[in-house]
Amino acid sequence: MPIITISRGSYSHGKDVAQKVAQKLGYACISREIMLKASKHFNIPEIKLARAVHDAPSIFDRLTYGKERYIAFVREALMHYLSRITWFITA
Repeated sequence: MPIITISRGSYSHGKDVAQKVAQKLGYACISREIMLKASKHFNIPEIKLARAVHDAPSIFDRLTYGKERYIAFVREALMHYLSRITWFITA
């Protein structure tokens, strides 16, 4: 399954562009919902996951592997989502 990643800045209308590209190509457009699912599933505030994805690790994160752990949570939620999509496509 091909994946297209669109990174955006503030007020760039990146979300609109992503939705239009996804619609044109027949892809699913996902964004914040993955972060919300990971936050709920692992009982971690969404802001901590967002910081792990966007910010450089702090000294404390480097010692405790905090950033890597939070990114693993987001990856797990993304893989769960993609496995469901793939199952529906191949079924």
